Amino acid sequence: YSYQGYDMGPGTAHQPQQAPPGGAPLSSPFGASTPGGGVRSSPFGAPGSSPPVSAPPTSAFGGGAPGSAVPPPPTAEQMRQQAAAAVPPPPTAAQTQFGSGRVDAPPAGGQASAPGGPKAAFYSADNSAAMGYPQQQQQQSTMPDAHAAAFAKDLEQFNSPPHFVRGTVSRLPNSVSCKQKTNIPLGVVMQPLAPLGPDQEEVPSVNFGAIGTIVRCKSCRTYINPFVQWEANGRRWTCNLCGFSQLTPDTYYANLDESGKRVDRFQRPELCKGAVEYIAPGEYMVRPPQPPVFMFVIDVSYTAVVTGMLDVVVGSIKEAIQSGKIPGGPRVQMGIITFDTSLHFYNLNPSLSQPQMLVVSDLEDLFLPLPDDILVNAADSEGAILTLLDSIPEIFRETKVNESCLGSAVKGAFMAMKHIGGKLLVFGACIPSVGELSLKTTRDNPRWLGTEREVELLRPVNEGYKDLATELTRAQISVEMFLAPQQYIDLASISPLAKYTGGDIRYYPQFHIHHSGLKLKNELMHVLTRYMGWEAVMRVRVSRGWKITKFYGHLFIRGVDLLVVPNCHADQTFAISVDMEENVTPDPVLCVQSALLYTNCDGERRIRVHTWAALTTQNFSEIINSVDVQATTQMLTQIAFEQSLKTNLTEGRNKLNAQCQQIVQASNLVPTAEALQFLPLYIMGMLKSLAFRATNDIPADLRSFIWMRLETLGVSQLAAYYYPRLMSLHNLLEDCGLPNEHGHVKMPDMLNLSSESLTQDGVYLLEDGESMLMWIGRAVDSGFLQAVFGVSALEHLDPDTAEATAGTRGDQLSSKIGTILRQVRIERPVPFMQLHVIRHGDPKEARFFASLIEDRTIGLQSSYMEFLQRMGYRPQQQPQQAPPSQGQMRR
Repeated sequence: YSYQGYDMGPGTAHQPQQAPPGGAPLSSPFGASTPGGGVRSSPFGAPGSSPPVSAPPTSAFGGGAPGSAVPPPPTAEQMRQQAAAAVPPPPTAAQTQFGSGRVDAPPAGGQASAPGGPKAAFYSADNSAAMGYPQQQQQQSTMPDAHAAAFAKDLEQFNSPPHFVRGTVSRLPNSVSCKQKTNIPLGVVMQPLAPLGPDQEEVPSVNFGAIGTIVRCKSCRTYINPFVQWEANGRRWTCNLCGFSQLTPDTYYANLDESGKRVDRFQRPELCKGAVEYIAPGEYMVRPPQPPVFMFVIDVSYTAVVTGMLDVVVGSIKEAIQSGKIPGGPRVQMGIITFDTSLHFYNLNPSLSQPQMLVVSDLEDLFLPLPDDILVNAADSEGAILTLLDSIPEIFRETKVNESCLGSAVKGAFMAMKHIGGKLLVFGACIPSVGELSLKTTRDNPRWLGTEREVELLRPVNEGYKDLATELTRAQISVEMFLAPQQYIDLASISPLAKYTGGDIRYYPQFHIHHSGLKLKNELMHVLTRYMGWEAVMRVRVSRGWKITKFYGHLFIRGVDLLVVPNCHADQTFAISVDMEENVTPDPVLCVQSALLYTNCDGERRIRVHTWAALTTQNFSEIINSVDVQATTQMLTQIAFEQSLKTNLTEGRNKLNAQCQQIVQASNLVPTAEALQFLPLYIMGMLKSLAFRATNDIPADLRSFIWMRLETLGVSQLAAYYYPRLMSLHNLLEDCGLPNEHGHVKMPDMLNLSSESLTQDGVYLLEDGESMLMWIGRAVDSGFLQAVFGVSALEHLDPDTAEATAGTRGDQLSSKIGTILRQVRIERPVPFMQLHVIRHGDPKEARFFASLIEDRTIGLQSSYMEFLQRMGYRPQQQPQQAPPSQGQMRR
């Protein structure tokens, strides 16, 4: 995040200290690490790596005892090697195993249960490298019959890929008692329009025009998919969700092969792919397809002008228009409204010599000053739009008005675009203090931070903005907010405007063009140019015996289960929690199907359908071994947010602690379940993060923003937020930071998130999916500084200008580091990954050390091993041997 300007609160800033002679460790305000232990262990006693030779600097918050660090999750290459080594032997005649007995790719965290089993999701190499997720240990297992074995193989082959759909487990409990025993939240996380990596397969388009209509279940309206059952030599098919048997349309008929499958299944994407996109016929339209519409509503108050926000916004919009990257071509429509204590509409008719401003000062009785030409075709009026963008900063350059009527401005924009819908982009620099839906700065009460009353600051003051969001949703309008305030803005009250219209909030506290301008520009450009759809609705269906208990994400629920997302896009993530129906025996397979109906930017109505299935079992070990750690972390985040808002943050944290205790107890029962060994690490990361940590230094606006952000974050990026990636830059291997023959950049190995990983002469990069922190040790080599930053000594390095210099000097080392920084930004395109350079001893390094979660930190005074022991972890004992001592565990 760009929260550079916030004071971290009393007692949290790490004060500069003089380095002791001879490179000894720095003292810590919370006490130095306990001496002893020559080799670090994993939290579960597996051998680790030796500590660094140079003395490490101690964390600002006290390091954990040696032996407390977790080995970093393996790299993609290590995962591939482990996967290859774990391939089971071919099944014998007497033993039929799950799947085909081959491993094509490393399984997602914990999603492979039995060997070759229904690997419902795999990490791509890119994701593994970015996230470094541990390889799940594979367990020997047998299938009860050949039919189930064949179905498990189908799951592996036909499920929607994991960048679109991930379940918290890939083997579900088949009874209430089994579910209660496992204590893992059951749910599915979906990113329907997720961007594809370079090695990932395009989603195939399916046109049923020749058949007459899209083939769907006549009872529950499920779309035809690879898991339906065929009967009567293909003349009938049975829905895999509701069990309804129906005739196959004559135009869709094909024979079955000897296994009961259609002979043409691999020629039809909808029968062999879990992710397909249907071209929707006319019956799926209630009006002509909506064009891409962008309405810009821009704050022109004194704060917006003097901080440079206004210049960045109009410059970025202008650049996006001139680049030709805004999707939709000649169909795009645009409008511009500015506001302070009045609304300023603009006539953008191309026949005018210059745009005409019309001011509406009566905020009590809003009206449109002209019926047309506020929203215009962007291609026809490009000249007028660009002229206006150039002139807006000059018109308001000398303004002294420092109040905002943001609520009235959104209503004015709604009046101008409600006949068509579209995307409403709101740029605000101060709290809405006048007009409709005005808010008060007096609501902010820093004394409540870190207390049981803090949650009152995180709830909306009233339902006003949620009610307005409901109106906007009916008109197919989505709101994206870019807020760049200098003080409190009551984000908790404003945020429902984005949340319930399918939008997002981007927050830049203490914004100034010099340190946050590039971030705002890049994120605005991304919002205008990413893949998006319009007037969208989504439905999620689950199979018999199961029910959806909750929807999570930024959306509006109409009726019981129709999810309204006026503007859908590539970054959107949704989640559902599922549970068993009461007094109903669930089917042996859980199927989940999501269908997103939307209009693409070219005016085509499309239906993106994802089908995901998983077997059920009563075997506790199989369920536990199938846990996807990162998807489970996503669900736990949503559950904890909900609990915190309903009660208070203490209760939310208690829920996470209770869940973690149950998981650790389960890991004591199934010690081979690697997934359960890493889930507590992510939960501890949650408790130490800005989202949940129990400190009084996180302003209410910042906490509200983080919650909004994490609610709709993709799975791998959310995992990175709780368990960041730490890499050393001062000792790069020869091939690190260089692209190979395929263009893939080899990245440095991940390090443990512990001060034990650091040395005083080192330079380290930490990225958490939101920003990059480069920490430079006090004893860093002067040659490194000269090559990378062009300075000869650390005291000559200006952290404020270092971001622009890093990786640009042309030296080989500088080029390598520049390539690594660019690669991180490629892997994390959203948000803009701003680089913060931090010298050892700078006050900002408190933020860096707070991310070393395996140590004691400001958020939680426990190392990882201490946390595990508090959660009830019992080290595994060898049969008929005395329990190992702490020292033995370290070794």
